[in-house]
Amino acid sequence: MRQPRRIFRSSALRFRLPPALVFWALAVAGTAALVLTGVTTELFGRAPPGPDQIAADASEVAVVGGDTLRLDGMVVRLRGVAAPMRGDACAGSADCGAMAVSAMANLIRDRRVACRLDGHDGAGRPVAECSANGTDLSRAIVASGWARAQSGAPELADLELRARRQRAGLWADASAR
Repeated sequence: MRQPRRIFRSSALRFRLPPALVFWALAVAGTAALVLTGVTTELFGRAPPGPDQIAADASEVAVVGGDTLRLDGMVVRLRGVAAPMRGDACAGSADCGAMAVSAMANLIRDRRVACRLDGHDGAGRPVAECSANGTDLSRAIVASGWARAQSGAPELADLELRARRQRAGLWADASAR
């Protein structure tokens, strides 16, 4: 039987770079990359700081959750509060998350909302102190009983305690709903 014809021939002459030349080329490229990363902010300028305040009319505000709003295309969380997520059940079978969203929607209904950004939470989301026509939304949602005060917000702890004593919101009896 005849051997199949080889179309591709291996070249006996291969060009090889000396290892020292490869090492020095990589060293120069790495040094250049380090220098450029340190200089890029000076070459291209610094990014302008983000806005520290956001405001929007009620028609331009969306309630994402009991403690989260979308203003001017930016999603912000209220500082110092934690509301249940939609689908979270509380006493009985009621959807506490949906009720917290409804309570927040009532707080901002037909009101201009202004927020002052105050850093980021553990997940990197912007945190803000927001008000609707002068009403502090963090204080109002905790006082209504539809959100808990976080440990970093002692000024809201008394409001949560008062809501618990009044059995408002999350702490209401299932039969009271």
